[in-house]
Amino acid sequence: MISVPLPLFLTGLSAIFGALVLTRAWLPGAAKTFLALLAALIMVETLLVALRFAYEVEGVLVIQRLLPFWIGPLLYLGYMALSDRAARLQPASLLHLGAAAVLTAIVAALPPIRVALDAMIGASYAIYALLLLRLWRGGPDRLSQLGLAHVGFMRRMMLMGAGLLGLTLVMDTLIALDFARNDGANVGRLLSFASLLLIAMLAAATVISLRRSTSPPPSGAARSEDAALTERAEAYLEESRLFVDPQLSLTRLARRLGVTDRALSEAINRSRDKNVSQFINGFRVAEAARLLRDTGDAVGAVGEAAGFLTRSNFYTEFNRVMGQSPGAYRKAQRT
Repeated sequence: MISVPLPLFLTGLSAIFGALVLTRAWLPGAAKTFLALLAALIMVETLLVALRFAYEVEGVLVIQRLLPFWIGPLLYLGYMALSDRAARLQPASLLHLGAAAVLTAIVAALPPIRVALDAMIGASYAIYALLLLRLWRGGPDRLSQLGLAHVGFMRRMMLMGAGLLGLTLVMDTLIALDFARNDGANVGRLLSFASLLLIAMLAAATVISLRRSTSPPPSGAARSEDAALTERAEAYLEESRLFVDPQLSLTRLARRLGVTDRALSEAINRSRDKNVSQFINGFRVAEAARLLRDTGDAVGAVGEAAGFLTRSNFYTEFNRVMGQSPGAYRKAQRT
């Protein structure tokens, strides 16, 4: 009978995960790129683990010890591309991927010091697990680049990603301690246990991604209440022009209306099929369109006057709502 090492099952599941990512039409291109690269990286890493520990191919050690530095950054950037921080994705990519490249170069250039290497990898897993949890704690409205129907699913996947990083950190620590105390006598059992846990988590993620989650539609009374609250929010924003403040938040708007954050967020979600960030940015885009038509102000100044915090966020949201750039819109209006 042919014996298949458990890490190879992880390789196969990672391939399935990568295929699912690439076929999700609702995922933005940047997020799809980062998550697909992550799937490919995990495929290579698990294959190298199988070759090293199951078939005793020690030559792969040089590459295998370099790859973990890239797992956390790719996972975090994939979710950042879905969030309200997507406008800052380019400098964030340079920072996080640059840090991974520096650590990779250091480890490749210096003689292997197992304790230092394990500590650096563990720190990377811990930092990115915390960053993911911080993004997750921001609530559904943080994932402003997703359609409302997919926000809940991707938040579950984000939490699972943080869990995977945490699990990998714990298992790597146990393996490092076993090498230090027992010269690696229990590494095989630890790897098998870790592989089974990771297989279960990846299999669950795959099953969840293939299922279409549905929720019961709200009652007629609930729909009426949602519409009334959303209309109140629209009227208040139009009258107060609070949307031109780039620091406007869900909490601040909810307090002005005398309701809870959750009540306002859910009302907008259900009645307008968009999150609060998209709802507020709709007013900002409308204001920017008016300024582009009626004034000769520079495009950057128009975005700032309409309430956008950065030029890149202004361009992204204007394109999403209007289907063209601010400059192209102004030119079309004038011709």
